[in-house]
Amino acid sequence: MKKIGIIDIGSNSIRLMLIEVSGNYFRIIDEVKETVRLGMGMTEDNRLNPVRIERAIETLSYFKSLCEGLGECELFPVATEAVRRASNQAEFLKLVESKLQIKIKVLSGVEEAYYDYFGVINSMDYSNVLIIDIGGSSTELIWVEGKTVKEAVSLPFGAITITDQYGIREKMNSTIEKELNTYLLSQFGRISWLGGATNLPLIGVGGTIRNIARISRKNTNYPIDRSHNYIMDSADVLNLYDYIKFNNSEQRKKIKGLSKDRSDMFLGAFSVVSALIEFCSSPQLIVSGSGIREGLLHEILHGDKVINDVLEFSINNIIETLSIDKQHAHHVWKLAESLYTQLQPIHKMNGNSYKILKTASLLHDCGKAINFYSYHKHSFYMMASLPINGLTHKELIMAAYTMILSVKENFVLDKSPYVKLLTKEDKLIVQRLGTILRLAESLDKKRNGNVTDVVCELRSDNLFLRLLSEGTTESERKTVEDRGSNFYKLFGKTLELE
Repeated sequence: MKKIGIIDIGSNSIRLMLIEVSGNYFRIIDEVKETVRLGMGMTEDNRLNPVRIERAIETLSYFKSLCEGLGECELFPVATEAVRRASNQAEFLKLVESKLQIKIKVLSGVEEAYYDYFGVINSMDYSNVLIIDIGGSSTELIWVEGKTVKEAVSLPFGAITITDQYGIREKMNSTIEKELNTYLLSQFGRISWLGGATNLPLIGVGGTIRNIARISRKNTNYPIDRSHNYIMDSADVLNLYDYIKFNNSEQRKKIKGLSKDRSDMFLGAFSVVSALIEFCSSPQLIVSGSGIREGLLHEILHGDKVINDVLEFSINNIIETLSIDKQHAHHVWKLAESLYTQLQPIHKMNGNSYKILKTASLLHDCGKAINFYSYHKHSFYMMASLPINGLTHKELIMAAYTMILSVKENFVLDKSPYVKLLTKEDKLIVQRLGTILRLAESLDKKRNGNVTDVVCELRSDNLFLRLLSEGTTESERKTVEDRGSNFYKLFGKTLELE
């Protein structure tokens, strides 16, 4: 199994992501962040500060030792805005190479924007969006249409530069806030194409966006501790900004969800988000946990090909890395899909329920990777926590509920901590999906693909099932009969076998 390390040398922090790669699939095995602030304290002629350079070299040395501890590990180090605009860039790169034998690739603004886009588009199921990545010294904006980049720009300001330019490390007052907002709106106004990217969801990349989401989740007692694909209405984002924008540094440190090492620069970065939402009339802010590093990873794995079905790839990636019985998982899904399609006249569920059932079917056994006993509990936790891309948080939880209801049909939804995310209709959907999955799993209990398909025929108050098989089906028929009472309760039809 191949191992790679991706190092992202930003203006504020330096991050390492360690990955195991097997074919086209991968597993992240470690991630480390050091706050170096390479872009801070640069001289008037844009020279990197010697103290910051020394700290960066110490961090890179540490990261290299982590990679070496894995044995053979290929490094992919990249640097962004601080190194990009440094007048002593060549000197810094040469120093790192001579001391550590690490050759850094300095990304152009266009390349940085591209890797942000590539990380987002390969981990989220959106086609038309505006992406923002606020770094320490730059801000990237990418307009995506039909899953391809329509326009992109890298702006020479970020969390560190805005904070220092307006002196708001300690506190911001109303006068400075107005000046800053006017400046940002004027900067956005100079981007000729940005006016065409209005009323689109805004997908945010980077630590500032994750901190905004974390504060929001803490304030609302949100039951899922997950940033990726967390959705906030823009009105809530702007209200949050108004609530904290005049807080001093000590008050900011007490905000639940805000990282202490980011509190001094948070207002500057948050102001950029607020101004962009205002300028583009963005209806939502959606958090992406994927950015430059993930974009680089997908390029290493797939070249410049965009993943067509993010959910499919994500599920197969989990099946591969957890060594789940692939043949059984896909056969259960084949049977569940057949039942779902044929029962459409009586369940009348929408397209999202298809994705939910697919996820639950393919990953219903994932908890067995931990322990067979009470595997459904492990599966539930794993499905709520695994990096399953292409689903909203609610859809993710509904998939986990579908799985557990397929194992425990008497499971009480209202006693679960995530139930606050579901409506009454959602609860009925997962109960019905759970029953469909329970039937499908029962038909491949032997894990030999004996039942190849099932034919459904509705006749008045009865549903007749005909099992297509390669052999005898006595045991499968018995398990289907055992599911009859619950099926009648949820679908109002009596199960009959032909």
